[in-house]
Amino acid sequence: MQQEALKVYIDSIRALLLEDEINQAYDALVDLENKSQAGITNDVILIIGNYRSAKKKFDGQLIPYEQFSIQEARAKNALMGLLDSVPRKVELNAKIRGLGSYQFSVPDEAKLEKLIGPGNNLLRIKWLEEAIKASKAVCRISFTDVDGSPSVGTGFLTQEGYLFTNNHVLKTADVVKTAKAEFNYEVGVDGKTKSITAYQLDPSSYITSPPTEYDFARVKVIDRADAPLSQWGFVEFDPEAIPAVGDPVTIIQHPEGEDKQIALTANEVLGQLKQHIFYKTDTKGGSSGSPVFNKNWKVVAIHHAGKTEGGGLVINERGDKAPANRGVLFRDIFAFIGK
Repeated sequence: MQQEALKVYIDSIRALLLEDEINQAYDALVDLENKSQAGITNDVILIIGNYRSAKKKFDGQLIPYEQFSIQEARAKNALMGLLDSVPRKVELNAKIRGLGSYQFSVPDEAKLEKLIGPGNNLLRIKWLEEAIKASKAVCRISFTDVDGSPSVGTGFLTQEGYLFTNNHVLKTADVVKTAKAEFNYEVGVDGKTKSITAYQLDPSSYITSPPTEYDFARVKVIDRADAPLSQWGFVEFDPEAIPAVGDPVTIIQHPEGEDKQIALTANEVLGQLKQHIFYKTDTKGGSSGSPVFNKNWKVVAIHHAGKTEGGGLVINERGDKAPANRGVLFRDIFAFIGK
C-alpha cells in the first residue's frame, strides 16, 4: 500500500511536468519530500531556481524564447530524472534510519489537492455548455478552388448572418459561388455522424484581405426557409481582450475536412506581433478560417497559418522564433472593415 501510494504521487507529478506545469510540480515535490524524506530538497531547489531565473529573464525580454525553452526542457528532464530516483532514495534513507521499510503515508484529501498547485483550474459546468453553444456556429466550407480542385476549410457564423473564413480559403467572389457552408458535421455520442445542413453563400456581399495582410474573407450566408440559419446561433467577439503569453486559446475546427473537432490542451499563447497572435494549439490542413477563442469563449482571432520547420515563426517584437500556429487578431480585422 505504501509503495502504491508513492507511485501514484510520483505519477501525478510526472503528469504535471508533461503538461508544462513546472511550478505546480515544484509544490507537489516539496510535499513529496516532506512525506517521504527522500533527500531531494537541494536538488529540487537548484533545478527550480535555475528554471525560475530563466523564466524571469525571458519575461523581462533579457533572453530569447529559444534560450528559455532550452532551460525549461532541462528543468523538466532533470525533475523527471529526480522522480525516477525517489523510490530508491526513500528505501536507502529508511535503512539508514533503521526502519524495516520506508514509510510513505497515503496523502489525505487536503494534501492531495496540492498536486494541482496554487492555480485554480476548476471550471463551472456552464463552461462546457458555452463551448457546445459556440461550436454550433462553426462549419465546414466545401468549395472549388481557383485551380478547379475540390477543397475544404473552416468558417464561423456571426450574429448578422455573415460567415468569416480565410482569404486563402475563399480567394475570389467566383470561388464563393461554388462554396457551401456545412453545419452540424460532427459525430454524436452514439458514434454516428449527424445530418449536415448546407447553405449557399452570397458572392455580392464578399469582402476580403489577402494573406499578407489580414487573410480574412467575410460573406453573407443565404438563409433557408426550411432550415433557418438561426438554429446554429453565432459566435461572440471580444476583439480588445487579447490573451497574454501563457493564456489558453481554443480552436474549434474541421481538420483536413473531417468532422468538427476541438483542441483543448497544450494550447497556450506564445506571443503577439502586430496583427498576429501565436499559440501552440493544434490544427491541421482544413483548419484554416477557424475561430480562435479565449477562455471565456469569445472570438479574438481567426486561425490562418502555422510553421514548425526552420525554427518556426517570429512570435514577438524581440524576434524570438518558435514552432507555432498563428491567427489574425479581430482587433485589426474590425479596424480594417471599419466596424
